[in-house]
Amino acid sequence: MKNISTLLICVIILLSCKQEKQLFVGVNPNALKVDIIVPEHGMADPHAWVKNDTVFIIAGHDKSWDAKSAFPMDRWEIWSSADLINWNFHKSILPTQTYIGDQPNCWAGDICERDGKYYWFFSNRNIDTGVMVSDKIDGEYKDLLGKPLLPKGIVPVNPYDPEIYIENDVYTICFGVNTYYMATLSKNMKSLESKPTSISVIDATGKEISTDDKPTLFKRGDWYYLVYGNKYAMAKKLYGPYNFKGAFLAGGHTSFFQWKDQQWYVLQENHDISAFYRGASLKPVFFNEDGTVIIPKDDRMYPGPGRNWKFENSTMGWKSLQGTTVNLIEKGILTGNLSGKKAIIESAPWLYTDTRVCNKISYTIKNNSAATEMKVAIYSRNEDASFWTSGTKSIDWEKQEWITIPIKSNSTEYVTYIINLLDFKEVNARLMQMAVQPACNADSGTWEIKNISVF
Repeated sequence: MKNISTLLICVIILLSCKQEKQLFVGVNPNALKVDIIVPEHGMADPHAWVKNDTVFIIAGHDKSWDAKSAFPMDRWEIWSSADLINWNFHKSILPTQTYIGDQPNCWAGDICERDGKYYWFFSNRNIDTGVMVSDKIDGEYKDLLGKPLLPKGIVPVNPYDPEIYIENDVYTICFGVNTYYMATLSKNMKSLESKPTSISVIDATGKEISTDDKPTLFKRGDWYYLVYGNKYAMAKKLYGPYNFKGAFLAGGHTSFFQWKDQQWYVLQENHDISAFYRGASLKPVFFNEDGTVIIPKDDRMYPGPGRNWKFENSTMGWKSLQGTTVNLIEKGILTGNLSGKKAIIESAPWLYTDTRVCNKISYTIKNNSAATEMKVAIYSRNEDASFWTSGTKSIDWEKQEWITIPIKSNSTEYVTYIINLLDFKEVNARLMQMAVQPACNADSGTWEIKNISVF
């Protein structure tokens, strides 16, 4: 009897410790934070699943850093990490393996496990939602139905961006935009057991508010958290209603996991190269006593608040338009051979850099030519109602304003030149693209750029 009592006390202590770890309040200084887990790759919409002390993610892949609209995404990719720092690529899942066919429609989804099988719920753009199955988390996935699980018209809003929430062996799918819907998945994951129910998110006045796309869910203690991008709401019941709390951590689509039963982490989409060639950040999530999320003062959406091109892994979207080549000759050095007097290079489009918090641009270059001037131009836009839907046409740089910067000819060292954004006559809210004439009026020689920074 004494041994049984001792055992019960030990169990209670262990459960209490686990609960205490789960409900840790405040900031953990030892928690990891990674600005970009796979640099300059076009990773978007990361979705996590933890298995045997390894976190696996299935993420979408942005097709090109030249994309000017519509979020073209050509595949999903499977990655994993055992330490949250080093990430290993496993394989790709192609839209041709699904009812989507050969279309760049690989939008957000979610991964889960049930009865030894793994299910990948995926968006066919913002049209509908399908489901794939595999015997291994990094294995070959096959379309489970050959058609949408959530077809267009199943609810009044577009049925995409699925999230799977699991509690007491009940698998709930949450999806939609503006208004979210939830339903219970059947045991075979091929259908819905319940009719989709709309979920209310209400503000402090009791007014129901509209949400964005890609809902994500997790539970901590007695609270359910509904997160969408950089906003969140809380409820005591899974189906709500959810009370809107305001700003979440800065960034795009999210996926949550608890690492080794202790620290909560979020994988959050960022604008690594541009708004259409993205990346994923890893951030710890901290909580106040009342369960609300702590927003650190230094929180930001990478690479904000400005943008910094260091060329450590690639050309970072910069390419030649005329009169020069563009190459990465070594880590951190972008270079080109001149062949015309009006050599122009340009950045990737859709930089989406906030000019309201940045006022300067710096260029660190080495001019190995007879040129005594370089020129720079920018293209910016305001965020009107059609900002995300109208796209951006190719820029006619001949019609843009160019700022001239005197530079050293035939230089043997790198020199940093700085201009003010206000030197341009028109600067709108979002800097979308930049162009540089690195060596004006020189048709031979080379140029090297070590760094370009908007700050």
